[in-house]
Amino acid sequence: MKIHNDDIKETVFNKTLELLAKYGVRGWNMDDLARESNMSKRTLYKIIGNKEDLILKCIVSGMQYNIIALQKFLTSKKPFPELLKEFIGVVTDNFQEYILKNISAIRVEYPKVQIEEDKHLIERKKLLISFFKKGKKEGYLVDYASPETIYKTVTALMAYNISVCDNKTDFKNETNETLGLFFKGLLK
Repeated sequence: MKIHNDDIKETVFNKTLELLAKYGVRGWNMDDLARESNMSKRTLYKIIGNKEDLILKCIVSGMQYNIIALQKFLTSKKPFPELLKEFIGVVTDNFQEYILKNISAIRVEYPKVQIEEDKHLIERKKLLISFFKKGKKEGYLVDYASPETIYKTVTALMAYNISVCDNKTDFKNETNETLGLFFKGLLK
């Protein structure tokens, strides 16, 4: 039976994020988390389950936050070209540091995480394609631009930057440069 004390859960969650950022997904275990959280390992298992459950919570929480931020951003009444410029910041500012270092290992070691991540990626895909369709419909994008192809290109550029960047600052700079140039070529 899991304990439902939200303060304890929040402490464990935050310590997990710290460990992920500092040591990666493989560089710590539940003993380390218990020590960092000042709890027994048994208590940790009662609170959150196993390491996979905890990492799943971290990933899902981050993705839910990103989806909410993206939904809020996309409902703005600003003109599409202005939104397109701000889009890069929304994507990079809401990106967690621990993802850069761990996403490949997490996907391999914890298949449950990949399944949940895929669900959120489908939601993000719908939001982004509708955003690019809006730009196309309003006449701001070049005629040959396909919203689906724009989405695929944005996703590929971001995936590449995730794979080559060591920290959030590098990711943000690289993404600003690559997506900024790409978006300039799309606007009429």
